[in-house]
Amino acid sequence: MQPNDVIRQVTYLCCGVDVPVYAVWIFFENSETSTNGNKIPDGNVIFILEQTVMTIDDDQIPIWLDCDTGNDDAFAILFAAFHPRIKLVGISTVHGNAPLQKTTHNTLAVLDMMRVCCNVYPGELHPLINNAKFAGEIHGVQGLGGVVVPQKTELDISTDLTYLEAMKQAIVTYEGSICVVCTGTLTNFSKLLSKYPGIDEKIRYVSVMGGGVGIGNVTKYAEFNFNADPHAAHHVLSAVSPRKVILAPLNLTHQVRATERVRNLIYNKDDKMKSTDFRLFFYSILMFYNQAYVDKYGIIDGPPIHDPVAVYSLFPFIDDDFEKYGYECLQTKAEVVESGPEEGMLVIDAEGGNEVFIGEKVDTTKFWDQLLHVLELAEANAKRGTHKATTSVEVDM
Repeated sequence: MQPNDVIRQVTYLCCGVDVPVYAVWIFFENSETSTNGNKIPDGNVIFILEQTVMTIDDDQIPIWLDCDTGNDDAFAILFAAFHPRIKLVGISTVHGNAPLQKTTHNTLAVLDMMRVCCNVYPGELHPLINNAKFAGEIHGVQGLGGVVVPQKTELDISTDLTYLEAMKQAIVTYEGSICVVCTGTLTNFSKLLSKYPGIDEKIRYVSVMGGGVGIGNVTKYAEFNFNADPHAAHHVLSAVSPRKVILAPLNLTHQVRATERVRNLIYNKDDKMKSTDFRLFFYSILMFYNQAYVDKYGIIDGPPIHDPVAVYSLFPFIDDDFEKYGYECLQTKAEVVESGPEEGMLVIDAEGGNEVFIGEKVDTTKFWDQLLHVLELAEANAKRGTHKATTSVEVDM
């Protein structure tokens, strides 16, 4: 007797995919061998393929994430992949917190942990001009301190396009609505602007974690991302159309700290619901980050979690409602010092720079409420194993 084929459309969290795919279920009445050669019990429903298409709602924000995945970038990926308002359309990786090979591998490992399929394109190995700098004392030698990631990830890098071609394709596809979020050095985005002049006109906003107004964290003048490639940072701030760049500087991100209360909401060994391996992964990288900030900066009330703030900072602008998010910003011309003792310093009220938005304040309670909710959504997805789900269906004979 021939198997009964049951075809039904299903859903699968696969970032950047808009082509309908289907699940095929086969009911074997008297078969001993499945299509892949494994023995199966009589009368079982065999899962062949199940995938979900992630469609974009009117209020979803298509985002391209450019990152140098270290400890706080992991939270930016989490936020971008699972926030209901966001459609993550692709990721490019760059040198920064660690060498490119490691930041790319970390990105794949984080996506694997969350059971998310997303195209990941390796970007630039080195800054535009300077030698590469890394942040091992903050993020660990591998760039993701506190956890041991598998040497081999299930998800692999995408090789169909270069990272620049992939970014351009996404920007053209979502022209006028896409936002680019840069949480690492700006080398990749600078290269994009150079290769495709005018591409910024198709982007709604470029949200950048970088800079500091009157403060730094690698020198007294400069924040790491801008200092690691000051020429790229200078280029981006001068080349992107006025009032399209949103900066999340140290002045803003240092307000968003993972306090002990927050950390206990992420993971609590005495709470069965909050003591899962999934939560422990994010808690462990956060605690490594926490200790690094205690040791290097003497910050004892919790580490600032910089990178997801750059993602979150889009909402006040997209919704045109700063009050809702407790968000305040400075609109000013800005540029970045390219060399000398002040290399990487953000200069405001600059004569030569374009107008940018520099975040000054955000409602941290609302931010953490959303991040913790996103964590719950991600954990639920990981438990379901969505991109490998095997659910049963009833089959009529």
